[in-house]
Amino acid sequence: MWRPKRVPLAWKNITHNRRRLALALAGVGFAVLLMCMQIGFRNALFDSTVELLRQLNADLIVASKMRYALGVSDQFGRIRLDQIAACPGVKAAWPLYIETRRAVLDVPVRDLEGKPAEPKGDRKPGVGHLIRVLAIEPDDPVFSLPKEKLQKLFASGNVLYDDKSKDDYGRIEVGTQTDLAGHAIKVVDFFSLGTDFANDGNLLTSAQTLDQIFYAPPRTSGLGRVDLGIVKVHDGADAQKIKSQLVDLLPDVDVLTKDEMIDREKSFWENSTPIGFVFLLGTLMGFAVGTIICYQILYSDIDDHMKEFATLKAIGYPNRYFVGVVLQEALLLGGLGFIPGIAVSQLCYWLLGSMTGLLLNLTFWRALFILGLTLVMCATSGALAVRRIFTADPAELF
Repeated sequence: MWRPKRVPLAWKNITHNRRRLALALAGVGFAVLLMCMQIGFRNALFDSTVELLRQLNADLIVASKMRYALGVSDQFGRIRLDQIAACPGVKAAWPLYIETRRAVLDVPVRDLEGKPAEPKGDRKPGVGHLIRVLAIEPDDPVFSLPKEKLQKLFASGNVLYDDKSKDDYGRIEVGTQTDLAGHAIKVVDFFSLGTDFANDGNLLTSAQTLDQIFYAPPRTSGLGRVDLGIVKVHDGADAQKIKSQLVDLLPDVDVLTKDEMIDREKSFWENSTPIGFVFLLGTLMGFAVGTIICYQILYSDIDDHMKEFATLKAIGYPNRYFVGVVLQEALLLGGLGFIPGIAVSQLCYWLLGSMTGLLLNLTFWRALFILGLTLVMCATSGALAVRRIFTADPAELF
């Protein structure tokens, strides 16, 4: 005998009024957007800050013991890299130079056609703006870039421009000529790295060009001291074992694996600065706002159906049944509201990422984490709202 398919009471309760359902999903979606943006900015802080480390072609990274974070300017003697390169199991040790404090890049006064340049940002042509300068030996594969790009850096004054830099630097194209710290440079190609909360853009050049610009005579050469040492070990060699040997050999520098260096940088920003706490607090506020919104939605729905719930209570339905119904409503609202919320968040990530150069990435695991927060948020609201049914007395309603 055919029987009609039973529709769950929770689903009927939240869908019987389409207008209210749309408002409910908008409220939950807004809470999802708040949490997504706070978590996104927090992750962008970490991801953007360590993107330079991620792109290094390194098994081990060497830094001064005083360089507790990447943004701290402290160097060590280049002779240490020669000592490291001579150790068994080490394939190569390359220097990486970083200059930020004196690296003022002028916005080009004229473009390639000789016409006045039109900066996209607030900067006017001829006005300087700080930029991070990375310098390597062009023969050293410190970054995984095509060899033909690196070969262009052999010519003095040639640089690669980070195409993810902010628009403040004006219209930069291949062939653009401008000044860096008062010295003429020429953009010969692009590379992609991205900005972070300390640097608005990047240039990659040769160590010789860096030396000519920032350590010109009568000052002594600055290539004798290195910001980071990039170490590659032979295929099949144990990087951790080689690291232990180098730590014993060179107690005046820090030797870390690439992952350890990334973790240390993230730990610094999370634990030694207020930024991580601020974004965590913002996430908790989004969670609280969502809980309140969802609670109001569920409470109103329960209040509208109080007679029906009282009838079920009068004929013997236990409290656990009502808990199940309300929690089902809460989880349905959470799941349905998550969809528009995450979609709008993804759009905001894309827009802000393209405008700022920050790495706002919504990965699968991050989306899953936000979904979990959303469901917990709605379940908490449901647990608070269901008490309205517990306090109802059927005798007072009939």
